[in-house]
Amino acid sequence: MSTPPYIPTLDPRFRPTPAQVASFIKNRTVDTNNNYIGFFNADTVVTEDEVEQLIDLTGPMVLSALRWRELPIPTIPDDNFPTVISLVALLTACFVELTKFSEQIARQVSPYQSLKEQFDAMLKQKQAELGITDTSSGGHVTIPDLIAAGSGLANFDFPEPEVVNWDTIL
Repeated sequence: MSTPPYIPTLDPRFRPTPAQVASFIKNRTVDTNNNYIGFFNADTVVTEDEVEQLIDLTGPMVLSALRWRELPIPTIPDDNFPTVISLVALLTACFVELTKFSEQIARQVSPYQSLKEQFDAMLKQKQAELGITDTSSGGHVTIPDLIAAGSGLANFDFPEPEVVNWDTIL
């Protein structure tokens, strides 16, 4: 499996395994016959390759939120690496829910909200420990914030069409 060229390479020291992602969403490690497997593989509804791709996407977002820099002095101490791995695994689990089970999120039968709250709390705590403060959003980092920061792209939130009559034909 190759990573598309526009996705930053995740430093292997911060990379969780698909099994670590599965530990947050064991119920998603089932095959097409709904047999519980316990880990992701080629036969599970969410495949191991899909999880690997999501790790590639989420890892740089988490590192960006933690202001990771290697030189001149590493901004994340070595003893914090396991927590960063857990954060990447947890955000990846959120993205599994968003990409594969969005209809369940809408019906509020997905663990997404719980996973997201756990991620937010862990990230906020780790940022505080590392002396990172985010005054732009009251200290709360959202998934769109991480996507925009990780991709280097602007994030826009447009109003509903009826607010500005975008769908009005003259």
